[in-house]
Amino acid sequence: MMAMREPPPSPLPESDCDSNSEEEDDQNSRKRAKHDFNQATDTSPKDLDPPLTNYVSPLPMDVTTNILSRINGRALLKLLPVCKDWWSLTKDATFIDLHLSLAVKLTPPGIILFSHEENKGQKKYKFQVFNHVLKPQFSMERESDPVLVTPTCNGLICIYDFKSSITICNPTTQKFMDLPRATPNSARLMNVYPKCTLGFDPVRKKYKVVRFFYRKVDHLNQNYNLGCEIFTLGAVWWKSIGFIGCYPTGPGVNANGSIYWMIGAGAKDNLTDKIIALNLTNEKFRDVSLSATRSQLSDDSEESISLAQLEENLCVVYTHFFYSSTVDIWMLKDYLGENWIHKCHITLPAWMGDLRSKIEPISMYGGKVLLRSGWSFYEYDLQEGIITKKYTLPYDGHPFKAISFVQSLVSLGNSS
Repeated sequence: MMAMREPPPSPLPESDCDSNSEEEDDQNSRKRAKHDFNQATDTSPKDLDPPLTNYVSPLPMDVTTNILSRINGRALLKLLPVCKDWWSLTKDATFIDLHLSLAVKLTPPGIILFSHEENKGQKKYKFQVFNHVLKPQFSMERESDPVLVTPTCNGLICIYDFKSSITICNPTTQKFMDLPRATPNSARLMNVYPKCTLGFDPVRKKYKVVRFFYRKVDHLNQNYNLGCEIFTLGAVWWKSIGFIGCYPTGPGVNANGSIYWMIGAGAKDNLTDKIIALNLTNEKFRDVSLSATRSQLSDDSEESISLAQLEENLCVVYTHFFYSSTVDIWMLKDYLGENWIHKCHITLPAWMGDLRSKIEPISMYGGKVLLRSGWSFYEYDLQEGIITKKYTLPYDGHPFKAISFVQSLVSLGNSS
């Protein structure tokens, strides 16, 4: 009698067969458990297995804003596009003001170098930005005929030429805004050195460009008639604010809601030397006395007088040549010019060489002054009275202007 064979075992479900490792067994167990749980609770799988990003709670926006506001402007512009909410901060006036307020407190501040060069008939100007430790950050250049620049104002620069063309630029955002054509000089004075300055009205929170145009210039008889007009960013036209009967020398300096100019030839024995100031809120001129700064000067007739903005205040700088080789800096601490503080008396060391007569202060911070002489930058310690070389630029044959600079996101409105 033939023996009966047992039927072959039923094949296992596909999910349970061919398990070659404990890891696969564990994965199958988790799948079955999840399947049973879903059936018992009748909950949508997308709620129980959300994307990984949902497990990480985003930082509160105020914390994110605080962090982003501390990043320098150029690096921040590369970072913000990764998130829609972050990018919206570039149009948020509160964030822009916060970022600027922190940038101006950076010590030491950065600097920007402006130069104009011509190569094979091609003319262009160039900005180079260095951070607070004089490390190159970024640069930009543009084709242009020779132009002049104003001192910076909250990261903005005014660029102008002898043809009354005026442009506002934010080197950080690399945005430009051309201003409407300004009032021309009288026909016989078309080539007189143009005077244009950018300032900030802290009351109305407006940026204003102040420009003089010439009606009469007679240096021999000291007879002058200069018109003055203002363009407020966001406006359409220039606004005339009247005429002055004096001749501003040197660039204007913006500080504490006013713009200041030297008046006179810049010689110590010229009693007409004074400062004229324009209040950017009420748009009225006033005189500022220099008598307090002159009373303690020596009899050294070989000196130059210039203005500078240091620690956000107006300063007058006396540079003495040859025998004394010193720099004196006075800071204005009141509105009318009656309270001047003598910040420092710097004796220039002999090792600075023949360029010492051309030294100029760039910024003041934490008890120190950053000075420029030729292609080199020096730091003077006000307390120790010691001057040290910080940085020397590679010589390329092109003269340049060095200005204290902060990287800001300040908008120009309808800019290009």
